[in-house]
Amino acid sequence: MMAPFKAKLSTKLVASLMSVVIISGVSSAIISRNVINKNVVGQAYEEVRGHLNTAHHMYNERVMVIDLLIRHLSSLGYLQTAIIQNNRALLGEKLKEVKKELDIDIMNITDAKGRIIIRANNFAMYGDNMSGDYMVRRVIETQKPVYGTDMCTREDLLKESRELDNRATIKVKKTPHARPVKREFVEDGMCLKAAAPVFSGGQLIGVIYGAKILNNSFKLVDRIKKLLFRDERVGGYELGTVTIFMDDIRVSTNVKNRDGSRAVGTQISEEVYEKVFEQGDIWLDKAFVVNNWYISGYSPIRNIYGKVVGILYVGILEEKYNIIKRNAAIFSFLIIIITASIGIALSIYLIRSIITPLRALVGASKDLARGVYCKIDVDSTDEMGYLCKTFNTMIDALSENEKKLKEKTQMQMVQSEKLASLGRLASGIAHEINNPLTGVLSYSTVLYDEVTNPAHREDLKIIIDETLRCREIVKGILDFARETRIEKQPANMNKVITDLMSLLERHVNFQNIQIKKDLAENLPEISIDINQVKSVFNNLAVNAVDAMHEGGILTIRTGYDAIRKRILITVSDTGVGIEQKNLTRIFDPFYTTKETGKGTGLGLSVTYGIIERHGGSIRVESTVGQGTTFTIEFPADTVNPVLAEVKPNNV
Repeated sequence: MMAPFKAKLSTKLVASLMSVVIISGVSSAIISRNVINKNVVGQAYEEVRGHLNTAHHMYNERVMVIDLLIRHLSSLGYLQTAIIQNNRALLGEKLKEVKKELDIDIMNITDAKGRIIIRANNFAMYGDNMSGDYMVRRVIETQKPVYGTDMCTREDLLKESRELDNRATIKVKKTPHARPVKREFVEDGMCLKAAAPVFSGGQLIGVIYGAKILNNSFKLVDRIKKLLFRDERVGGYELGTVTIFMDDIRVSTNVKNRDGSRAVGTQISEEVYEKVFEQGDIWLDKAFVVNNWYISGYSPIRNIYGKVVGILYVGILEEKYNIIKRNAAIFSFLIIIITASIGIALSIYLIRSIITPLRALVGASKDLARGVYCKIDVDSTDEMGYLCKTFNTMIDALSENEKKLKEKTQMQMVQSEKLASLGRLASGIAHEINNPLTGVLSYSTVLYDEVTNPAHREDLKIIIDETLRCREIVKGILDFARETRIEKQPANMNKVITDLMSLLERHVNFQNIQIKKDLAENLPEISIDINQVKSVFNNLAVNAVDAMHEGGILTIRTGYDAIRKRILITVSDTGVGIEQKNLTRIFDPFYTTKETGKGTGLGLSVTYGIIERHGGSIRVESTVGQGTTFTIEFPADTVNPVLAEVKPNNV
């Protein structure tokens, strides 16, 4: 077993503070580094995802612009007339004008069967059938406009111009981690294309279509890059790059080779190709692109039939986020160093501010152990000062509680002595009065039966009634004076209350009273004298009814306090209530607030005695005009362990 660290408290505090500073500093550095890395990487991927969405929007926007103008062109009446009249000169002039305005590479018109009427690029080449073109065939079949990404074969490009064929031709450059390919050149052209039907009199008379070849065309990718990254550079390299792939070959890009040329013809990695091109999913991850690491996003480009024909790429230099992480780490490290230095500098001050109050607390605690209540002089407002003030508050509370306890004990002793003395006195008086009362009652009854004069019989009736009332008073006095022996047996308080209430509910006095029972489930059994306890609740219920002259609600609630091991019962009414000045006297013998002849003032005294003999307690709360609540507690020392988890009810 490790030997205890023997040193002064100040030394221990210094060692502890230094340990905390060192451990906290190292832990904070590690945690902050991980959090920063995670947040920065997360931010990077979210930024790339957002840029990729923007790039797709701009890509689609470009082809939609072509579509809008192609559809507008198809609706022009004079062009419809020129197609019907086969006015190729007018058509050729208009197509060249629109081709230049749209900055596209191909503008052609076919007849209703897909045969070329006019080419803007090659006026002499016409009459060939273009119905095999996906979009031209789609327009002829559906007679609706269509636009999207398409492929132009080398044969179609040669029909347009040698210059377009040369521009579309790209030499494939073998790239590490790319899939192996056998072809040396890309000869087809990836393009943005739109086609629209031309009608006359409701009949299809032709198709107008236009296309922008993306191979070796950099306006679109440069425009996207400028919008997203604003020519920002990091470490001498452009911050972001944009690329359009046809299949797995870069056909339009601003990714640069080491010599500064555009990396057209280089391939995408096989892993990305399988994920994006073959499976049609978006790919977000770190990737080495040509000569740098990028946080990259790849998204499939589909044709009008939903088939993946290309890939759109957006990448941000990873170095941007590496710089952020490095700066954040340095800043975090500097904060830790500064914090540690301040902590060390303040440790001595803190130790002094702790030791002095602690010594005062130790001295005051020793005095408290001897029963001397001594407060601590406090002039500090920090935590130790607050602790000392709390200690002083505790001293005040202990002193006050001790005073209240003494007063309560004295009151209980006085009450017990009062009850005992009154009990002995009442017992003697009751026995002395009982015999004469019996004689008076017997002779007055005989006289009543013998006398025939109505006036005399009325007088005798009054004597008999008053004698009977006196006998009831004497009986109450005897019940109060006689400490009946308690015969305890296990019982469930809920059942005791339920049995009693089932009888009371039928009594005529309870007919305009609503009885509510809120009895806690799984209430543990306790040992009680059932008859005496029933008498307790009977007295309380009868008193409650007497307090509710116009009817009301009588509520009986039970619960169990598992911590204090007490059964709790409340009896509440909505009656007239008891004035505050009378609350301290209601348990006194012969004290009553009822009208003369309606009570002896012994009911609550008897109730108090029964509860006290059971080791319980009773208290009362009342508000005039709102009602009264009696709270009774019985001890439950022996409780079933399973039932010990019952939560106290709201009593």
